Order: sequence, then structure tokens, then C-alpha cells
Amino acid sequence: MKILMFSSDRGAVERMRRYGEALDKLEIVFFDRAQGRFLRFFKGYFEAKKILARERFNVITAQEIEHSFLAWILSRKFKIPWQMQIHTDIFSPYYAEHSMFNRIRVWFAKFLIPRANCVRAVSERIKKSINRPDAIILPIFSNFQSPTSNFNIREKYPGYDFYILMVGRLAPEKNFKLALEVMREVIKKFNALLIIVGDGPERKRLERQAQVGLEANVRFEGWRENLADYYASADCYLLTSDYEGYGLSVIEALQAGLPVIMNDVGLAGEIVKNGENGIIVPIGNKEKIIEALLKIREDREFREKLQAGTKKTKMPYSSFEEYRDKLIDSWKICRA
Repeated sequence: MKILMFSSDRGAVERMRRYGEALDKLEIVFFDRAQGRFLRFFKGYFEAKKILARERFNVITAQEIEHSFLAWILSRKFKIPWQMQIHTDIFSPYYAEHSMFNRIRVWFAKFLIPRANCVRAVSERIKKSINRPDAIILPIFSNFQSPTSNFNIREKYPGYDFYILMVGRLAPEKNFKLALEVMREVIKKFNALLIIVGDGPERKRLERQAQVGLEANVRFEGWRENLADYYASADCYLLTSDYEGYGLSVIEALQAGLPVIMNDVGLAGEIVKNGENGIIVPIGNKEKIIEALLKIREDREFREKLQAGTKKTKMPYSSFEEYRDKLIDSWKICRA
């Protein structure tokens, strides 16, 4: 089986190479963000067109909406089925609010979803929203690594009663601003530290906001490769996103035995069960997040119940090979 894949994630090259080991051929067209918003799509399109002109492939698979549009065009031209992967909750009302480009993507998604030969959604929430009953739910694989015990948040930043961890790209939709607003109220009640691991376009703005009254209670760690030690030495994990397709960092937190507080987005209700392994709060509700943090900190029995619940959480896959095989099966269905 020969697959042509569109991707902008060069960080996943090794994982993709392992996909290729189980295929006759996997050709990847990378849309390099460094080439600019529009130029990379023209270059990617013509590169894919050359590949398809010289060799027959069984399926084209594309993740981002823009990639899917190109896959649809090439599918029609070369008579090859194509798979639309949906990793973002594009029909969340919050998604369209974030930018003009997102509103355009919503329009394109409505056009493309009925025209895809097959659709992969990463969560039950997305499948329910896209009106494709035949969509395959295939969550993202978590390559979680065990803690090394070489690093401990409490040792690096001693003197706090409670350690809150957040991980993710510092972008508007992740709403780290809300977490800072929460911290302004939390530190009035107990001595807490918020550790933010990640980087992105919002970092400088968030750092400036934290410098006003939160200098001692927020730390920006930047990008880190292995987060297992962070998860292992925190007291709880917080996710304040306005929307998520899935929430890979939440899976990693649960795998580390860390109770989760998260907005009702992504895998909330699907993997995170309210009161069992985490607390789910309404999107953007600062008071409910503060209430949840207080509950986990002050109610030891409840905290231990959540910690025990993380260990009982049923994860989507038992191994990378299981995930890879299900992914390849989704391409076979597309070809059928």
C-alpha cells in the first residue's frame, strides 16, 4: 500500500518513518511554516503533483484544512481517494471567534467533509460535530516516557504549598491568560506556583502580564523535550483551552498519575471523567477553576481518589504498533 501524506510537523518524522515500515511506501510532503502562510501551499501542491504524476499512490491523507483542500484537488485530478484528518474542534463556536482565517477554515471544512472519501476524527466530540457517521475515531498516540528522577519541580522551586502544571503552545486558543487570572485569586488563598512549559507567539505578552503581581508565583520554562519529570512532581494539571481537538498533554498527565482540571473541551468526558480522574469545568469559568483547585488541595480524600482514578484510566492504545495498525486500517478503508 502506497500513501502520500501532507504534514507540517517535522517533529514527527521518526514516528512517520515507523509508519512507513509497515507500508509499501510512505511519501511525505512537508508544508514548511518558515516559507510563509501562502507560499508553502503552492510549493507543497506542485511537489505533490510531481510525485503523483510519476507514481501511483493508493490514498492521499491530509490533516490541516488547507492541506485537505489540496488533497481534494489532487484526488480529483489523479483519481485517488483521500482521507481528511480532523485534529481540531473546528465547529466549536470558540474556534471561529479566534481569527478571520479560522472562519475561512470553517467554511472550507463544511465544503470538504462531505467530499472526503473517508474521515478520521481524533475524538468523539469532533465526530459528533462533523455530521459524518462513518468517520473513524482514532485518537493521537502518546509516546509518554517514564520519569527519570533527575528533575523535580519542588527542588527547583522550593517553598510552595501547591504546584500546578500547564503544558502547551503559548497561543491565544490555549487561553493561558485565564490561568494567570486564576492565579491572581488563588495566591490570596494559598501559596501556589504555576509552571508553564511551552513556547509560542503569546509568550512575551504572558510574561509581561505575569510580571504584574505574579512574579513569585508563575514560572515559564520554555520548550522541553521530556516532560515526564514535570508531570511526576506536580500536584495537578490544568488546561484552560477555549477548544481542543483532543488534548495530548492531558493524556500524558493522566499517565503520570496527575489529577486534571480542564475546560469542557477535547477528550473531556471521553477520557477524563468528572470526579473520577479529574474535574471538568465550563469553558472560561474562572470561579469553577479556582473552586476545583481548592478542592484538590484541601480535600485529601478526594485528591487521592482522583490519583487512583488516573491509574484506572483506559488509554486508547497499549502500544505504538496498535496505533500504527489502526491508522493503516483507516487508509485501507479509505481505499475500499
